[in-house]
Amino acid sequence: MRTQALVVADDPVYLSWLQNAAPGAEFSLARVTEVDDLIDRILATGRVDVVFFEFGAGNAASRVRMVERLLERIPDMAVAGVGQDGDSATMLSAMRAGARDFFIVQRDDANVAALLGRLLRRTAPTQSAGRRHGKVFGVMAALPDETLAFLGIHLALACAERLGKGERVLLVDVAVPAGAASIFLNLNQTYGVLDAINDGSRCDATLVDTAFSRHAGGLYVLSLPEDCQGRPHVDSDEVVQLLGVLRGLFACIVVCFDGHLPADVVRGLLSVADRTAFLTDQSILRSRHSKYLLRALRLDECPLEGVGLVIDQYRKRVGLEPQNLAELLELPVLSTLSTQTANRIQSMNQGEPMFSCAPKDEYCNGVRQLAARLMSPPDAAQAATGDSGGGLLGRLFR
Repeated sequence: MRTQALVVADDPVYLSWLQNAAPGAEFSLARVTEVDDLIDRILATGRVDVVFFEFGAGNAASRVRMVERLLERIPDMAVAGVGQDGDSATMLSAMRAGARDFFIVQRDDANVAALLGRLLRRTAPTQSAGRRHGKVFGVMAALPDETLAFLGIHLALACAERLGKGERVLLVDVAVPAGAASIFLNLNQTYGVLDAINDGSRCDATLVDTAFSRHAGGLYVLSLPEDCQGRPHVDSDEVVQLLGVLRGLFACIVVCFDGHLPADVVRGLLSVADRTAFLTDQSILRSRHSKYLLRALRLDECPLEGVGLVIDQYRKRVGLEPQNLAELLELPVLSTLSTQTANRIQSMNQGEPMFSCAPKDEYCNGVRQLAARLMSPPDAAQAATGDSGGGLLGRLFR
């Protein structure tokens, strides 16, 4: 049975290009400006396997709205973007709206048929799982530090607890020290985040099950190789594209990254994340570096609306208090985390989360509350904290 595809485009050149590049599929041009007209056509056709949307600098906003509305009405539909060039901003808009891939005229001429096949294969397991668009939560800090991976592990596990059995959760650790997430979970990683980035266009459920590292608790993990010296090159567009694919395979993804990554990578990760926990502590050194990074991001017009502070190793009256940090960094406080240092070191060295080796430590309850807050809808998160929208936490979820 031949693949049936609709091409939503103003210029028929996209239809001709796809027909010539993938003769095994049947393509039809749909010149529509309203998503309801597109849905009516899909229902009238009887069977449509994939919809291609033309994206360009002039129509990106309207196309994003159409893709989002289409997936609200028909969540199992496979959607791809198509364009004349690989502009990162346009591609990012398409992927965030729900497109599973992006085809570029002339660059992908010889690969359209193969890419289309992979797109449809990636869509199939997503349909059976009843999920099209997993959540992405960032965990970032200004400085490279092992506490990033440590929080990322526990946040991902706490999200998995809330989602329940049958829902996949992935931890992606691109922060330094390299490989910290795998080391802290005692995983012998043979396939890491750099491999996944290279395989981004063919990442599917089969690759996840056969190659991704998996903790005994069910958490999937991709991290940098622990023997990596220095910081490897990471391309922003490739990372964003990979996360766009993985969102269709996992219910939740936690991404750990630090401010020493290239600026375009930090911007890309912040843009793709639904919400981000900015990790700091009460020290003057870390707070100042955090201030400088956030200032640079704001000057670069990087989106920070979904970013909130998480204050690690919090102690009363030993340094900057949460209110002081919030004013200094111009971010709302999302959580404060306290722990017994000995329990943390024991957890890292044993390769077991604190949920199992020190379940009564304050850190465990704090991270579970953080996961609940991140995963709750904005209105529910406000209600849970008793904030009507005027306080620091309320500003985060406006």
